[in-house]
Formats: sequence, C-alpha cells, structure tokens
Amino acid sequence: MILETERLLLRKVCLSDAKTLYRLHGDPLVVRLTTDGEAMTRQQSDDRLALYLEEWRRFDFGFFIVYEKQLNGDLHFSGRCGLRDFDGVDVELGYCFSEASSGRGLATEASRVVMQDAFSRLALEKLIAVVRPNNNQSQRVLVKLGFIYRRMVNHRGVDYRFFEKLTHSFNGASANI
Repeated sequence: MILETERLLLRKVCLSDAKTLYRLHGDPLVVRLTTDGEAMTRQQSDDRLALYLEEWRRFDFGFFIVYEKQLNGDLHFSGRCGLRDFDGVDVELGYCFSEASSGRGLATEASRVVMQDAFSRLALEKLIAVVRPNNNQSQRVLVKLGFIYRRMVNHRGVDYRFFEKLTHSFNGASANI
C-alpha cells in the first residue's frame, strides 16, 4: 500500500526496513522527544518493527516509511508515520521524523494523508494521539491537524498528553492512495 502527496511518498513498513528504523530510533531529536534520553537498542528497534508488521497483518493498518520526493526524482528517507492499536479500543496516530527532516511540515503532511485513509478506507470514527509533555513540536502538529487535548494519561508507565480527533471534524487534503 502506498500513500502519496505532492512532496511525500509513504509505503508500508517491511522487514527490510530494520536498519533504517534503527537509525531513526537513534536520531538525537527522536531520542530527546520520544524517550527518557536513551536510544533504542537494535533489538528494541527490531521488536518495534515486528510489532508494526503484526499490526498490518491483524488490523490492515500500521506505520508507513515516509520519503520526501527530491527534484531529481530520488526519494529521501524522512521518518515514519501511521496508525497503531493503542489499547484494544482506540487507534493512535503516530509519527517520528529525523532531525534533518523536522521543521518543514512533513509530519503534518504525512499525518493528513494517513488520517484521510483512516477516516475513509478504514471508516474509523476517531483517532487519538499521545505525546510526551515536553514534546512541543508534536503537540503543535496535532493542533494544526485539529486534534483536541483531552487529559493526561499514563500508558505503560509513561505520562502522556492525550489528544483526540473525531471523523466529523476532519478536513483532509486530497491524496493519491
């Protein structure tokens, strides 16, 4: 499955993405904003990839590898964006971009096309997102996307700000799916 925007190409994660995801999970910005300051080990990153692949098999949704299209036709790896099962009830929108790819609206653009797929093809009624309280960049992206902050939650021993987006409030840009 491929999603596409004017600037981005998103494709489903696959087993051969292990090395790429490990580099992303060790990116200084990713470590600072998504962990307690410790980069994932290779085994932890590979376990995460296995989870992403399993979610595609079980739910027909998951994470995409995000590439930024270059003027010469090449694709530049930028990060990952997609959906996860949060708790057996809610579906979470998540994204993670390298430091080199941050600050240019790529997370917002990738998230919009993933949300469009979630609300159309998957017919989901809502999406949630959880963000560490110190991750102001991701919180700004969620607000741009129309997510509403609801409350603090503790998930797997980590405190997060919990956001929600209902399908009737979605105003997505068109994309090629």
